[in-house]
Amino acid sequence: MQNIYPIIMFLFFSILFSGCGKGDVSNTSNSGVTSNPSTTITLSTDCSGSNCGSSANAYKGSGIGIWRAKNTQAASSKLDVTLSNVANKEITIVFTNEGDTDVSLSRITVDASLKREMRGNEFTENYNKIIHFEKRVDVKKLLQQSYSINQNQKLRAISPKVWNEGDQRGWLIEPYETLESRTATLKRQTTASDGRTINFWVENSETGKVTDGILSEISGKFLGLYSEVVNLAGKPWGTHKYSNLILDEQPLDIVLANFDKDNRAGGVIGYFFGVNNFLSRSNSNEALALFVDTETLYLSSMGTAITLGTMAHELTHAINFYQRDVLSDDDFDTFLDEMTAIMMEDVLSSQIDPSYSDTKTRYISWLQNPSVYNCDFTYWKDGYYCDGKSVNNYDVAASFGAFLLRQHGIAFYKNIFKTNSDSSISNDRLRSINILGKAIKTYDNGGFGYALQHWGASIALFPVGISPQGFGYPVLNSDGVHLEAFDGNSYRSNRQLPSSSPSLLKAHGHFPFLRKVSSDTYAESFTVPRNVSVTIVVK
Repeated sequence: MQNIYPIIMFLFFSILFSGCGKGDVSNTSNSGVTSNPSTTITLSTDCSGSNCGSSANAYKGSGIGIWRAKNTQAASSKLDVTLSNVANKEITIVFTNEGDTDVSLSRITVDASLKREMRGNEFTENYNKIIHFEKRVDVKKLLQQSYSINQNQKLRAISPKVWNEGDQRGWLIEPYETLESRTATLKRQTTASDGRTINFWVENSETGKVTDGILSEISGKFLGLYSEVVNLAGKPWGTHKYSNLILDEQPLDIVLANFDKDNRAGGVIGYFFGVNNFLSRSNSNEALALFVDTETLYLSSMGTAITLGTMAHELTHAINFYQRDVLSDDDFDTFLDEMTAIMMEDVLSSQIDPSYSDTKTRYISWLQNPSVYNCDFTYWKDGYYCDGKSVNNYDVAASFGAFLLRQHGIAFYKNIFKTNSDSSISNDRLRSINILGKAIKTYDNGGFGYALQHWGASIALFPVGISPQGFGYPVLNSDGVHLEAFDGNSYRSNRQLPSSSPSLLKAHGHFPFLRKVSSDTYAESFTVPRNVSVTIVVK
């Protein structure tokens, strides 16, 4: 059970990649086969409509051709691919593991000239990247504890202190897991549309740096964001059955503090810590509180946008804690908790700042790191490694979340928060996969696996406006929310593909590679592991 959600930001260089080289594949290549499976699966068209370029085993000559085959057998199966009318077309092939276990993958030859290798620092762009890390605490165990609470604590819970602007209090902060006490002054007190008081506290040593102008801007804009987040995800606090939690009528405290005092934007920039909602704990502030770094706010050129996005993200965590952990005992596993918070930033991005999109930044990073394609985003922990390289889970989750939002809309997103898992599933992670799958199936009968496969197909970089329905990142205008499209043509120089095939295709992972033929027909055979789908895109 996750209950602390900090955000880290650091400056790094994004190296854009050069264009694709040329390569060729013979018509009878067997590069994907190293075994002799006894069963065979077949390829079928995976698109429809005016922009679909698939016709049986031939590319129509216009639009985008998409084919799919999935191995539903108990063992590996053979896939024979023969597609005509594809001379000099770009052919993207994506293996997607729709199952929940890693599978062995027979060696597939990758044409190095088609993988878009880096060629030095031809173009370098500096930008701020937000990364999160998390610490897990067994909140279920804390909620089940029935320790005694003395009379003073009961009175404090029943009649919480009423704060006024100008009041000071000490706050326990621990962005780097070292508990410190900081004194802060209540600088702004506002009331949200649902009647909840929102307090903005500023650490005393930061009073002159977090100016009245900065504070007025973020407090004013956050009122609107708060209403949107609550409308989408639910109340962040209210009535409950536990004696060891703060009671229902609580203000939302936003504490602006200089976390690391290094005179730089970045580092940990915000967190929500559910233990603060508990009574009688030495590390609890006994408050519904979000913590935000001040240096990032006033030293970064995008400080206001980053801070507002961070507050919306952490407010989503607070809501998930109350709605899923406290009220329903059907908590989100870390990956779904983080994915819904990342998606909230995406949903509110145009409202926060139309010129800044953290989701787009993460999407680009996902494209640039070939290791993250073959990673199981449902396993989430700080320092998670995949294929020997450090992986930012947030890049992966942001890319999948952005895909789901643009394909299924805001009603789908709201439905995630309201969906319950099957009671027969005891594992937290599998329950959350079940929740996400049920939410997807309401809008797409294919469910989780089909969405995963279509998301993997997006590595082919679908152009906006001419992509078949169900693929790519189209523009979304839904329930008053505008999400910009991610036009595949704009990211060709960013995409970096693997230089070799992995020995294991990770659960929920992808292995993409390119083929290009000068002749009319492309033919190749592959061994496809169980629960793996193969998507072929011709454009």
